[in-house]
Amino acid sequence: MRSALFDALTPKQARIASILKIYGKEKLNLIITCRKYFHLEDILNLYNVEYICIGKYGENLKDKLVFGLERQMKLVDIAEGVDGVVSFPSPDAVRVAFGLGKRIVVLNDTPHAAHVNYLTLPLADMLIAPSAIPPESWRPYCPKRIAMFDGVFEYMWTSRHKPNIDAIKRLGLAPGEYVVFRPEEAKAAYYRWDSVALRNKLVEHIKSLGYKVVNVPRYGDQVIPGEINLVNAVDHLDLAYYAAAVVTGGLTMATEAALLGVPAVSFFPSDLYIDKFLRDKGAPLYRCNGLDQCLSAVKLALSEGRRGGVKLEDPLPVILEAVESL
Repeated sequence: MRSALFDALTPKQARIASILKIYGKEKLNLIITCRKYFHLEDILNLYNVEYICIGKYGENLKDKLVFGLERQMKLVDIAEGVDGVVSFPSPDAVRVAFGLGKRIVVLNDTPHAAHVNYLTLPLADMLIAPSAIPPESWRPYCPKRIAMFDGVFEYMWTSRHKPNIDAIKRLGLAPGEYVVFRPEEAKAAYYRWDSVALRNKLVEHIKSLGYKVVNVPRYGDQVIPGEINLVNAVDHLDLAYYAAAVVTGGLTMATEAALLGVPAVSFFPSDLYIDKFLRDKGAPLYRCNGLDQCLSAVKLALSEGRRGGVKLEDPLPVILEAVESL
């Protein structure tokens, strides 16, 4: 059996690591590491998987560098005992694996995240990515080999999710009376926009339409006074499943909701290949730029309501096959 390290840096990556560990255990012995970051350990705990939390997230360039170097030193002993790394692009884990001569498989769906891609993809033996993203999008990062699948990574957990209404009842909520709000990834190295004013206007707009706002902040300064703020995570999939809509400045929660048939609006200020792919599959995903367009998108999403779920290719077998081939 192959053994690998998965360094989970975000809640999304925590879900991927958990699915790999639980459903791939016959073929892969996975060791999960993570760092201190909003909701990251909460997701790992929801799946009841073992993990080792090392270091923390840097919110400015100097801290990103210093905390990353500290994490690399601590990852050496763990990475030394495995066959390789299979993970989303973690500069820390990839650098350590490369230095130890280990095999590296990188999962990725964000060609726009140039900083981490330049630090990881040139060192990887294989990149696994959705086929919706053109291969030329990865060319600047010089990947050695690309394996593609006809789907998105989020399908790994949305397709296996069984909704639990108790999760929202504990928050005093009822189905359809609230909108999940997820602020933008403001402190990521690739995020160069100021969306604070837009974010605040969207929250007020949602409330004016008669819905409660359930805010899922990424950082302490994104807590919205007077609203329901989930600084400790419940299962975001349950929240999305019973919501009237999901509005987010990022990508993952919009994709999750759309796969579940729940209207999702993303105000991430750039068009993405995954968006068109999901819309073509019939998913209720709306992209908007600027205040007027976003206000209209939210109103339209709420008026059109939910649809049936979307069926795609499950990337789990593709990942396991790639690991075995290397």
